[in-house]
Amino acid sequence: MTRAGWATLVVVAAALVARLGAAVVLGNRLHFADEGVYLDAAARLADGNGLGSQYRSVPAYPIALAAFQRLVPDGVLGVRAAQAVVTGVGAVLVMLLATRLRLDRRAALVAGMLYALDPLLVVAGSLLYPEAIAAVLLVGVVLGALRAASRDAAVVSGAVGIALGVLAQLRPVALLVVPVVSAWIATVVAAPARRRALHAVAVLAGCGLALAPWTNRNYRFHGALAPIATAGTRSAPVSGTDVQNRGLAEALLRQACERPLFLATHVGREFLHFWELYPQRLTTDNPERRVGLHDGDPRLPVEPSFPAGLRDRVSAVASAVEMTLGAVGLWTLWRRRRADAVLFACVMLTFGLGYAFFIGKMRYRITIVPLLLVLAAAGAERIASARRSA
Repeated sequence: MTRAGWATLVVVAAALVARLGAAVVLGNRLHFADEGVYLDAAARLADGNGLGSQYRSVPAYPIALAAFQRLVPDGVLGVRAAQAVVTGVGAVLVMLLATRLRLDRRAALVAGMLYALDPLLVVAGSLLYPEAIAAVLLVGVVLGALRAASRDAAVVSGAVGIALGVLAQLRPVALLVVPVVSAWIATVVAAPARRRALHAVAVLAGCGLALAPWTNRNYRFHGALAPIATAGTRSAPVSGTDVQNRGLAEALLRQACERPLFLATHVGREFLHFWELYPQRLTTDNPERRVGLHDGDPRLPVEPSFPAGLRDRVSAVASAVEMTLGAVGLWTLWRRRRADAVLFACVMLTFGLGYAFFIGKMRYRITIVPLLLVLAAAGAERIASARRSA
Protein backbone atom coordinates (compact mmCIF):
# COMPACT_ATOMS: atom_id res chain seq x y z
CA MET A 1 0.00 0.00 0.00
CA THR A 2 1.23 3.51 -0.82
CA ARG A 3 1.88 6.18 1.78
CA ALA A 4 -1.28 7.97 0.68
CA GLY A 5 -3.24 4.76 1.16
CA TRP A 6 -1.86 4.25 4.66
CA ALA A 7 -2.62 7.88 5.54
CA THR A 8 -6.21 7.49 4.35
CA LEU A 9 -6.53 4.31 6.40
CA VAL A 10 -5.32 6.14 9.52
CA VAL A 11 -7.86 8.95 9.00
CA VAL A 12 -10.75 6.53 8.49
CA ALA A 13 -9.65 4.51 11.52
CA ALA A 14 -9.61 7.66 13.64
CA ALA A 15 -13.10 8.57 12.40
CA LEU A 16 -14.42 5.09 13.17
CA VAL A 17 -12.83 4.87 16.61
CA ALA A 18 -14.14 8.31 17.61
CA ARG A 19 -17.70 7.62 16.43
CA LEU A 20 -17.89 4.08 17.76
CA GLY A 21 -16.55 5.35 21.06
CA ALA A 22 -19.29 7.98 21.12
CA ALA A 23 -21.86 5.30 20.32
CA VAL A 24 -20.69 3.24 23.29
CA VAL A 25 -20.86 6.28 25.57
CA LEU A 26 -24.36 7.16 24.37
CA GLY A 27 -25.29 3.55 24.95
CA ASN A 28 -28.47 1.59 24.48
CA ARG A 29 -30.90 4.27 25.62
CA LEU A 30 -32.48 7.29 23.91
CA HIS A 31 -31.39 10.84 24.67
CA PHE A 32 -33.71 13.02 22.58
CA ALA A 33 -37.37 12.75 21.63
CA ASP A 34 -36.72 12.67 17.89
CA GLU A 35 -34.57 9.57 18.31
CA GLY A 36 -37.63 7.72 19.50
CA VAL A 37 -39.76 9.10 16.66
CA TYR A 38 -37.30 7.86 14.03
CA LEU A 39 -36.74 4.47 15.68
CA ASP A 40 -40.46 3.85 16.05
CA ALA A 41 -41.00 4.74 12.39
CA ALA A 42 -38.20 2.36 11.42
CA ALA A 43 -39.81 -0.42 13.47
CA ARG A 44 -43.14 0.14 11.68
CA LEU A 45 -41.36 -0.13 8.35
CA ALA A 46 -39.59 -3.32 9.41
CA ASP A 47 -42.97 -4.82 10.40
CA GLY A 48 -44.41 -3.97 7.00
CA ASN A 49 -46.80 -1.32 8.31
CA GLY A 50 -45.31 1.68 6.50
CA LEU A 51 -44.68 5.02 8.12
CA GLY A 52 -48.35 5.69 8.79
CA SER A 53 -50.52 8.66 7.91
CA GLN A 54 -49.58 10.52 11.12
CA TYR A 55 -45.83 10.48 10.50
CA ARG A 56 -44.70 14.09 9.97
CA SER A 57 -40.92 13.84 9.80
CA VAL A 58 -38.48 13.02 6.99
CA PRO A 59 -39.06 9.70 5.17
CA ALA A 60 -35.56 8.63 4.15
CA TYR A 61 -34.04 8.41 7.63
CA PRO A 62 -36.36 5.72 9.04
CA ILE A 63 -35.59 3.69 5.92
CA ALA A 64 -31.88 3.96 6.72
CA LEU A 65 -32.49 2.98 10.35
CA ALA A 66 -34.62 0.02 9.29
CA ALA A 67 -31.74 -1.14 7.09
CA PHE A 68 -29.31 -0.76 10.00
CA GLN A 69 -31.60 -2.82 12.23
CA ARG A 70 -31.46 -5.68 9.76
CA LEU A 71 -27.66 -5.63 9.78
CA VAL A 72 -26.91 -5.31 13.49
CA PRO A 73 -28.09 -6.94 16.73
CA ASP A 74 -31.31 -5.68 18.26
CA GLY A 75 -31.04 -2.57 20.38
CA VAL A 76 -30.33 1.12 20.08
CA LEU A 77 -26.57 0.66 20.52
CA GLY A 78 -26.30 -1.54 17.45
CA VAL A 79 -28.07 1.07 15.31
CA ARG A 80 -25.81 3.80 16.70
CA ALA A 81 -22.76 1.70 15.83
CA ALA A 82 -23.98 1.05 12.28
CA GLN A 83 -24.53 4.75 11.67
CA ALA A 84 -21.13 5.49 13.22
CA VAL A 85 -19.49 3.22 10.67
CA VAL A 86 -21.32 4.76 7.72
CA THR A 87 -20.50 8.31 8.75
CA GLY A 88 -16.94 7.39 9.71
CA VAL A 89 -16.21 6.06 6.23
CA GLY A 90 -17.45 9.43 4.97
CA ALA A 91 -13.95 10.72 5.78
CA VAL A 92 -12.85 9.24 2.44
CA LEU A 93 -15.29 11.50 0.56
CA VAL A 94 -14.06 14.53 2.46
CA MET A 95 -10.46 13.78 1.48
CA LEU A 96 -11.51 13.19 -2.13
CA LEU A 97 -13.26 16.56 -2.17
CA ALA A 98 -10.16 18.30 -0.81
CA THR A 99 -8.06 16.57 -3.48
CA ARG A 100 -10.56 17.57 -6.17
CA LEU A 101 -10.04 21.21 -5.19
CA ARG A 102 -6.32 20.72 -5.90
CA LEU A 103 -5.33 21.09 -2.26
CA ASP A 104 -2.01 19.43 -1.52
CA ARG A 105 -1.82 16.01 0.12
CA ARG A 106 -1.21 17.41 3.59
CA ALA A 107 -4.25 19.68 3.34
CA ALA A 108 -6.40 16.73 2.22
CA LEU A 109 -5.19 14.78 5.27
CA VAL A 110 -5.98 17.76 7.50
CA ALA A 111 -9.50 17.92 6.04
CA GLY A 112 -9.99 14.21 6.68
CA MET A 113 -8.65 14.39 10.21
CA LEU A 114 -10.80 17.44 11.01
CA TYR A 115 -13.81 15.46 9.85
CA ALA A 116 -12.67 12.42 11.84
CA LEU A 117 -12.30 14.29 15.14
CA ASP A 118 -14.68 17.27 14.94
CA PRO A 119 -16.68 17.06 18.20
CA LEU A 120 -20.00 17.99 16.59
CA LEU A 121 -19.67 15.43 13.81
CA VAL A 122 -18.43 12.71 16.17
CA VAL A 123 -21.45 13.03 18.43
CA ALA A 124 -23.85 13.51 15.50
CA GLY A 125 -22.53 10.35 13.90
CA SER A 126 -23.84 8.34 16.84
CA LEU A 127 -27.04 10.21 17.67
CA LEU A 128 -30.08 8.99 15.77
CA TYR A 129 -30.63 12.14 13.76
CA PRO A 130 -30.47 12.40 9.95
CA GLU A 131 -27.96 15.26 9.81
CA ALA A 132 -24.78 13.14 9.94
CA ILE A 133 -25.83 10.91 7.03
CA ALA A 134 -27.11 13.97 5.17
CA ALA A 135 -23.67 15.56 5.63
CA VAL A 136 -21.95 12.62 3.93
CA LEU A 137 -24.48 12.73 1.09
CA LEU A 138 -23.98 16.47 0.61
CA VAL A 139 -20.23 15.95 0.19
CA GLY A 140 -21.08 13.43 -2.52
CA VAL A 141 -23.39 15.97 -4.18
CA VAL A 142 -20.66 18.62 -4.31
CA LEU A 143 -18.14 16.07 -5.60
CA GLY A 144 -20.60 15.03 -8.30
CA ALA A 145 -21.33 18.62 -9.31
CA LEU A 146 -17.61 19.35 -9.70
CA ARG A 147 -17.15 16.20 -11.79
CA ALA A 148 -20.21 16.85 -13.97
CA ALA A 149 -19.03 20.36 -14.78
CA SER A 150 -15.37 19.50 -15.39
CA ARG A 151 -16.09 16.48 -17.63
CA ASP A 152 -19.33 17.63 -19.27
CA ALA A 153 -21.00 14.48 -17.94
CA ALA A 154 -24.79 14.88 -18.08
CA VAL A 155 -25.23 11.40 -16.58
CA VAL A 156 -23.36 12.57 -13.51
CA SER A 157 -25.62 15.63 -13.35
CA GLY A 158 -28.59 13.27 -13.29
CA ALA A 159 -26.99 11.30 -10.46
CA VAL A 160 -26.42 14.55 -8.57
CA GLY A 161 -30.13 15.32 -8.96
CA ILE A 162 -31.07 11.91 -7.57
CA ALA A 163 -28.72 12.44 -4.62
CA LEU A 164 -30.30 15.84 -3.99
CA GLY A 165 -33.75 14.27 -4.03
CA VAL A 166 -32.67 11.74 -1.41
CA LEU A 167 -30.95 14.50 0.57
CA ALA A 168 -34.20 16.51 0.57
CA GLN A 169 -35.91 13.50 2.15
CA LEU A 170 -33.34 13.65 4.94
CA ARG A 171 -33.30 17.44 5.26
CA PRO A 172 -36.10 19.16 3.24
CA VAL A 173 -34.21 22.45 3.05
CA ALA A 174 -32.02 20.73 0.46
CA LEU A 175 -34.80 21.47 -2.04
CA LEU A 176 -33.46 25.02 -2.12
CA VAL A 177 -30.04 23.68 -3.10
CA VAL A 178 -31.41 21.94 -6.19
CA PRO A 179 -31.72 25.08 -8.38
CA VAL A 180 -28.40 26.36 -7.00
CA VAL A 181 -26.49 23.23 -8.04
CA SER A 182 -28.40 22.96 -11.32
CA ALA A 183 -27.60 26.56 -12.27
CA TRP A 184 -23.97 26.23 -11.17
CA ILE A 185 -23.30 23.17 -13.33
CA ALA A 186 -25.06 24.74 -16.33
CA THR A 187 -23.02 27.93 -15.93
CA VAL A 188 -19.60 26.39 -15.32
CA VAL A 189 -19.57 23.48 -17.77
CA ALA A 190 -17.63 24.27 -20.95
CA ALA A 191 -20.28 23.32 -23.51
CA PRO A 192 -22.76 24.84 -25.99
CA ALA A 193 -25.98 26.35 -24.65
CA ARG A 194 -28.07 23.30 -25.51
CA ARG A 195 -25.66 21.04 -23.63
CA ARG A 196 -25.71 23.39 -20.63
CA ALA A 197 -29.48 23.20 -20.57
CA LEU A 198 -29.27 19.40 -20.66
CA HIS A 199 -27.21 19.42 -17.47
CA ALA A 200 -29.74 21.65 -15.71
CA VAL A 201 -32.64 19.47 -16.82
CA ALA A 202 -30.77 16.31 -15.76
CA VAL A 203 -30.35 17.64 -12.21
CA LEU A 204 -34.00 18.65 -11.96
CA ALA A 205 -35.25 15.39 -13.50
CA GLY A 206 -33.07 13.26 -11.22
CA CYS A 207 -34.36 15.12 -8.17
CA GLY A 208 -37.95 14.72 -9.32
CA LEU A 209 -37.42 11.01 -9.88
CA ALA A 210 -36.10 10.54 -6.35
CA LEU A 211 -38.97 12.55 -4.86
CA ALA A 212 -41.73 10.84 -6.88
CA PRO A 213 -42.54 7.93 -4.49
CA TRP A 214 -42.88 10.14 -1.41
CA THR A 215 -44.80 12.81 -3.35
CA ASN A 216 -47.24 10.16 -4.57
CA ARG A 217 -47.65 8.81 -1.05
CA ASN A 218 -48.39 12.28 0.35
CA TYR A 219 -50.91 12.96 -2.39
CA ARG A 220 -52.75 9.73 -1.63
CA PHE A 221 -52.85 10.49 2.11
CA HIS A 222 -53.61 14.21 1.96
CA GLY A 223 -55.34 14.60 -1.38
CA ALA A 224 -52.97 17.41 -2.32
CA LEU A 225 -49.29 18.16 -2.69
CA ALA A 226 -47.70 18.47 0.75
CA PRO A 227 -44.26 19.37 2.13
CA ILE A 228 -41.78 16.51 2.45
CA ALA A 229 -41.99 16.86 6.23
CA THR A 230 -44.30 19.10 8.23
CA ALA A 231 -42.78 18.64 11.69
CA GLY A 232 -40.76 21.86 11.49
CA THR A 233 -43.18 24.09 9.63
CA ARG A 234 -44.86 25.23 12.84
CA SER A 235 -41.83 27.41 13.59
CA ALA A 236 -42.36 29.48 10.43
CA PRO A 237 -43.22 33.15 11.18
CA VAL A 238 -46.77 32.76 9.86
CA SER A 239 -49.99 31.64 11.46
CA GLY A 240 -51.02 28.02 11.33
CA THR A 241 -54.37 29.04 9.89
CA ASP A 242 -52.68 30.88 7.04
CA VAL A 243 -50.50 27.84 6.30
CA GLN A 244 -53.54 25.56 6.32
CA ASN A 245 -55.54 27.84 4.02
CA ARG A 246 -52.85 28.99 1.61
CA GLY A 247 -49.98 26.54 1.91
CA LEU A 248 -46.60 27.25 3.47
CA ALA A 249 -44.92 28.86 0.44
CA GLU A 250 -47.82 31.22 -0.28
CA ALA A 251 -48.15 32.11 3.41
CA LEU A 252 -44.46 33.08 3.57
CA LEU A 253 -44.74 35.06 0.35
CA ARG A 254 -47.72 36.96 1.70
CA GLN A 255 -45.82 37.69 4.91
CA ALA A 256 -42.93 39.02 2.85
CA CYS A 257 -45.26 41.36 1.00
CA GLU A 258 -47.30 42.55 3.99
CA ARG A 259 -44.64 42.61 6.75
CA PRO A 260 -41.23 42.61 5.06
CA LEU A 261 -39.37 44.13 8.01
CA PHE A 262 -40.78 41.55 10.43
CA LEU A 263 -39.83 38.66 8.14
CA ALA A 264 -36.36 40.10 7.45
CA THR A 265 -35.74 40.49 11.19
CA HIS A 266 -36.84 36.92 11.82
CA VAL A 267 -34.64 35.53 9.05
CA GLY A 268 -31.62 37.56 10.17
CA ARG A 269 -31.96 36.44 13.78
CA GLU A 270 -32.39 32.78 12.87
CA PHE A 271 -29.54 32.92 10.36
CA LEU A 272 -27.22 34.01 13.18
CA HIS A 273 -28.47 31.13 15.33
CA PHE A 274 -27.62 28.75 12.49
CA TRP A 275 -23.97 29.84 12.89
CA GLU A 276 -23.94 29.89 16.70
CA LEU A 277 -20.76 28.61 18.35
CA TYR A 278 -22.48 26.31 20.85
CA PRO A 279 -26.02 24.90 21.16
CA GLN A 280 -28.30 27.52 22.69
CA ARG A 281 -31.68 25.98 21.97
CA LEU A 282 -31.53 22.44 23.30
CA THR A 283 -34.89 21.53 24.82
CA THR A 284 -33.20 19.02 27.08
CA ASP A 285 -31.19 21.77 28.80
CA ASN A 286 -34.43 22.73 30.59
CA PRO A 287 -35.13 20.41 33.59
CA GLU A 288 -38.89 20.92 33.35
CA ARG A 289 -38.91 20.10 29.65
CA ARG A 290 -36.88 16.94 30.31
CA VAL A 291 -39.51 15.81 32.81
CA GLY A 292 -42.26 16.58 30.32
CA LEU A 293 -40.49 14.65 27.57
CA HIS A 294 -39.96 11.71 29.92
CA ASP A 295 -43.65 11.68 30.79
CA GLY A 296 -44.45 11.50 27.09
CA ASP A 297 -41.86 8.81 26.39
CA PRO A 298 -40.46 6.94 29.43
CA ARG A 299 -37.44 5.88 27.37
CA LEU A 300 -36.09 9.44 27.63
CA PRO A 301 -33.89 10.38 30.60
CA VAL A 302 -34.85 12.87 33.28
CA GLU A 303 -31.22 13.72 33.98
CA PRO A 304 -29.15 15.61 31.35
CA SER A 305 -27.17 13.36 29.03
CA PHE A 306 -24.22 15.74 28.62
CA PRO A 307 -22.48 18.18 31.00
CA ALA A 308 -23.53 21.49 29.45
CA GLY A 309 -20.49 23.51 30.55
CA LEU A 310 -17.88 21.20 29.02
CA ARG A 311 -20.04 20.65 25.94
CA ASP A 312 -20.41 24.37 25.31
CA ARG A 313 -16.71 25.18 25.84
CA VAL A 314 -15.51 22.43 23.50
CA SER A 315 -18.13 23.40 20.91
CA ALA A 316 -17.31 27.11 21.07
CA VAL A 317 -13.56 26.60 20.65
CA ALA A 318 -13.91 24.08 17.82
CA SER A 319 -16.51 26.14 15.97
CA ALA A 320 -14.57 29.39 16.29
CA VAL A 321 -11.35 27.82 14.97
CA GLU A 322 -13.12 26.04 12.10
CA MET A 323 -15.08 29.11 11.01
CA THR A 324 -11.99 31.33 11.12
CA LEU A 325 -9.93 28.89 9.09
CA GLY A 326 -12.92 28.30 6.82
CA ALA A 327 -13.18 32.01 6.02
CA VAL A 328 -9.48 32.07 5.11
CA GLY A 329 -9.96 28.92 3.05
CA LEU A 330 -12.92 30.37 1.14
CA TRP A 331 -10.90 33.48 0.30
CA THR A 332 -7.99 31.28 -0.82
CA LEU A 333 -10.29 29.14 -2.96
CA TRP A 334 -11.81 32.30 -4.46
CA ARG A 335 -8.37 33.38 -5.64
CA ARG A 336 -7.45 29.97 -7.07
CA ARG A 337 -10.70 28.39 -8.25
CA ARG A 338 -13.41 31.04 -8.24
CA ALA A 339 -16.22 28.86 -9.61
CA ASP A 340 -15.60 26.20 -6.94
CA ALA A 341 -15.63 28.85 -4.22
CA VAL A 342 -19.00 30.08 -5.49
CA LEU A 343 -20.41 26.54 -5.30
CA PHE A 344 -19.23 26.06 -1.71
CA ALA A 345 -20.47 29.46 -0.58
CA CYS A 346 -23.86 29.17 -2.29
CA VAL A 347 -24.58 25.68 -0.97
CA MET A 348 -23.64 26.60 2.60
CA LEU A 349 -25.48 29.92 2.61
CA THR A 350 -28.57 28.37 1.02
CA PHE A 351 -28.78 25.83 3.82
CA GLY A 352 -28.46 28.57 6.42
CA LEU A 353 -31.04 30.84 4.80
CA GLY A 354 -33.43 27.95 4.27
CA TYR A 355 -33.49 27.18 7.97
CA ALA A 356 -33.61 30.87 8.85
CA PHE A 357 -37.15 31.09 7.47
CA PHE A 358 -38.14 28.68 10.25
CA ILE A 359 -35.70 28.23 13.14
CA GLY A 360 -31.91 28.21 13.22
CA LYS A 361 -29.95 25.83 15.43
CA MET A 362 -26.39 24.60 15.59
CA ARG A 363 -27.70 21.09 15.00
CA TYR A 364 -29.00 22.07 11.57
CA ARG A 365 -25.51 23.23 10.58
CA ILE A 366 -24.18 19.66 10.85
CA THR A 367 -25.09 18.90 7.23
CA ILE A 368 -22.70 21.52 5.85
CA VAL A 369 -19.91 21.12 8.43
CA PRO A 370 -17.82 18.77 6.20
CA LEU A 371 -17.75 21.48 3.52
CA LEU A 372 -16.67 23.99 6.16
CA LEU A 373 -13.89 21.62 7.26
CA VAL A 374 -12.57 21.28 3.71
CA LEU A 375 -12.40 25.08 3.55
CA ALA A 376 -10.75 25.10 6.99
CA ALA A 377 -8.06 22.73 5.67
CA ALA A 378 -7.50 25.08 2.73
CA GLY A 379 -7.21 27.96 5.19
CA ALA A 380 -4.72 26.08 7.33
CA GLU A 381 -2.68 25.32 4.23
CA ARG A 382 -2.69 29.00 3.27
CA ILE A 383 -1.60 30.15 6.71
CA ALA A 384 1.13 27.51 6.89
CA SER A 385 2.40 28.51 3.42
CA ALA A 386 2.48 32.17 4.43
CA ARG A 387 4.48 31.37 7.56
CA ARG A 388 6.98 29.28 5.60
CA SER A 389 7.56 32.07 3.09
CA ALA A 390 7.79 34.80 5.75
